[in-house]
Amino acid sequence: MPRAYIEQLTTPGQIVEQVFQVAEKDLRTTKKGALFISAKLRDRTGELPAVMWDATQALFAAIPQGGYALVKGRVGEFGGALQVVIEAMRPARDSEVDLGDFLPVGPGNPDEQLARLKEVTALVQRPALKALLEAVWADEALVAALKRAPAAEKLHHAYLGGLLEHILSVAETAVLVCQHYPQLDRDLLLVGILWHDIGKTWELAYQQSLGYTDAGRLVGHIVMGVLMLEEKVRAVRAAGKEFPEELANVLRHLVLAHHGTHEFGSPKLPMTAEAFAIHHLDNLDAKLHAFWRDVEADADPLRRWTGFNKMFGGSLYKGMDEPADGEEDSGRPLKGGL
Repeated sequence: MPRAYIEQLTTPGQIVEQVFQVAEKDLRTTKKGALFISAKLRDRTGELPAVMWDATQALFAAIPQGGYALVKGRVGEFGGALQVVIEAMRPARDSEVDLGDFLPVGPGNPDEQLARLKEVTALVQRPALKALLEAVWADEALVAALKRAPAAEKLHHAYLGGLLEHILSVAETAVLVCQHYPQLDRDLLLVGILWHDIGKTWELAYQQSLGYTDAGRLVGHIVMGVLMLEEKVRAVRAAGKEFPEELANVLRHLVLAHHGTHEFGSPKLPMTAEAFAIHHLDNLDAKLHAFWRDVEADADPLRRWTGFNKMFGGSLYKGMDEPADGEEDSGRPLKGGL
């Protein structure tokens, strides 16, 4: 049967027989002592909870978390929410898995976005920073990872190419901000923006599914970014070019402080104007992307507000439509902005 993506599984009783990624799995026990599997199934359009009654320890162990399973069952409903009731499943064979069904891809062209990022960072004037950028662009493996990596597993730009899209967006915004605040050091700002999330090329897994590498969980992209910066600074110096230690320290600080607070993972609080700017520009781009994504994805296009949004701590206002010519404002909710 043709594949039905998760966003199309909307009707209780709908038959399911296809491959899903097993995003989460848990083996639990009913009140009567029987085993059942609680899971989350995923494809490129979203996630759906699932349950399999009368499960076994062997079946649970055979289904890889983060891997793929052929699932047979139907759409059910529990507590007012849809779920997949699994009647049978097994690990999927490689020939049954089409990664295009599971890895979301960003809307942009990575080659074009990389070319534009190089244009923007070409504004950098300091010889040491220009040499650092040249070392990045010469690293074919890093550039390939930068073009493919997501910016996050779920929160924002969570698709292939999302990291490059995010970095480019922040960099282009920074150029505009520097026109308004000429006191900002544009060289530091642009290089800091390139480096602030570059550790995500190591932190995140994005070959077969979106998630975190073991190193990403143990170390995280902030520290990874500093380690990658150290490697490139050493390469610049090894090539006989000067790279002042004070400049290296300022760049390290931009990476270490870009989450803004200890609560959100920054080892250091922002202590330079450029560090404050990068933190807020990064946060602005991530939050606006997530806001528009969640508004567009809301299940009821006619209501004025979304449901409760965990990321923003409340419901989101969708905006207003302009009334058509000769038509009174109906007060309906709407898509555009104020």
